[in-house]
Amino acid sequence: MAKFEGEALYAAAVKAHRKRDLMKAGALYAQFVRVNPRLPAAWDQLGRILAELGNVRDAEECWLGIVQFMPDYPHIGQVYSQLCRALAMQGREGALAYGRKAVEIDPRSESAWLTLGTALETGGIYEEALDCFERAAALGGQGHQFALYKLKRSICAWDGLDALEKRLLHPSYEWHPEMLFCYFGFLPTTPAAQRQTAARATGKSPHPYFFPVGQPVKAAGRKIRLGFLSFDFRDHATSALLASTFENFDRARFELHAFSTGPADDGEYAGRIRRAVDGFYDVSQAIDTEIAAHIMRCGVDILFDVGGYAKGNRWGILARRPAPIQVNYLAWPGTMGAEFIDYMVADKIVAPEPAWFSEKLLHLDCYQPTDDKRPEPRTPERSRLGLPDEALVLCSMNAAVKITPMIMAQWCEILRELPSVVLWQYEDNPLAAGKLKEFARQRGVAEQLAFAPPVPFREHIDRISVADLALDTFPYGGHTTTSDLLWAGVPVVTLMGQSFVSRVATSLLHAVGMPELSTTTLSEYKALIPALCRDRPRLAALKAQLTASRRSCSLFDNKRYTRALEAKLIALVA
Repeated sequence: MAKFEGEALYAAAVKAHRKRDLMKAGALYAQFVRVNPRLPAAWDQLGRILAELGNVRDAEECWLGIVQFMPDYPHIGQVYSQLCRALAMQGREGALAYGRKAVEIDPRSESAWLTLGTALETGGIYEEALDCFERAAALGGQGHQFALYKLKRSICAWDGLDALEKRLLHPSYEWHPEMLFCYFGFLPTTPAAQRQTAARATGKSPHPYFFPVGQPVKAAGRKIRLGFLSFDFRDHATSALLASTFENFDRARFELHAFSTGPADDGEYAGRIRRAVDGFYDVSQAIDTEIAAHIMRCGVDILFDVGGYAKGNRWGILARRPAPIQVNYLAWPGTMGAEFIDYMVADKIVAPEPAWFSEKLLHLDCYQPTDDKRPEPRTPERSRLGLPDEALVLCSMNAAVKITPMIMAQWCEILRELPSVVLWQYEDNPLAAGKLKEFARQRGVAEQLAFAPPVPFREHIDRISVADLALDTFPYGGHTTTSDLLWAGVPVVTLMGQSFVSRVATSLLHAVGMPELSTTTLSEYKALIPALCRDRPRLAALKAQLTASRRSCSLFDNKRYTRALEAKLIALVA
């Protein structure tokens, strides 16, 4: 091919890339590097496009070629940073080595420090990650603010949080879909603001639709084909909630297809889901367009997005509308704000106001499914858990990232008021535990604080049954954690706010017949907990009520839940 032809091809690729036509740009770059294999910029851009389309492995090969054969590339530091990100996304070794090489080459690059910090955080190396984010902050950009805020919340390092929150909530801050979980869960935002921010972050989809908006579906005379797209078809909280629903679907009426975009495992819940569906497809290495085409070829009538913008999201698949009806389901705590999602499964407690959601709402009695096959908890002796036998045990089994200085201060005041009470907190990382212990020490209640280290799920359900009362966090309350506690026979006191994340525990309490444990103001929340602690007979009655209704209440009757969901879906295609 003549030199002019190669230059024209490259120019066409750049033009398509600028227009966000990624498929065309990727094809043109791929064609160009076949005839011009020594131009690192083309390999770099091809790698970026492949990564954005979801083909991280091939993107990695592009960048590795530059590192090995074209190390004089002026942007080689960015290439190392991209390799760090690619390997970290896949949970593979080597990410940190690439990240450290990137900051060695270009120590003035904010993005390099952020990428290395994120990889360190993913690997649980929190203190070094914090140092990376603070180095990024010192360079004067804005990219560090989100990363620094999220990490500080995870390790309960609360200094400087107020200033970071103000910057993140400023109207000029640019949110991307992969950052929205923080906006929805951890920042003091309203449902109306969440809808607006999600819509801005997603923007108008540049992808061509397989099905136009509002495409009608008629499934009369055949099974309704359901598709479920998720990163978490493995031993994960989402699969634990979903397994029974897959098993309980009426197979005379429905055909189920699961599309897995995440890592595989051979755990209990992953195995149950594979056995329950008609088709299980590992599409984790395919690009978005290929996955969308696969879903369309399966003839899916209704596609459930079980993930939203959470970790591992592939919203670009949904943006191509591979199914005529697409549903936001279970794992995303609020609206997706996207024109390519038609419905959301919810209930009137978590989603009381339709205007807060871009989707049409499919209201069930309780939006959250549960597993009807898990065994009854076996309560161990407290002494085995390092807890005093006679003390009243309050527990908080939510992750440390959900704890705020405000809520921890309220807990410490309650402990001062009740010196014989112990607060038992889940320890998801030792750095956070140390910070919480110091916070309690400064308020004179450190000796009343105990920690529960990670253990296997079954063992965890057994051990939490020893608690007398659970305290919910705010604004991001417990979701699966709350249903686990209620299953274990532990009543939960929650504070309900406006946002979806702060209303889930209230929904679950209604579903077990204990709406009185949901409060609506901080003063009510703070007053109810000591009142219950002083009324041991009432606490015992609440625990007995949960135990007695474990197999019959609405929350834990998955067959009833699945029949109600089926009725909503049948109405969509009737």
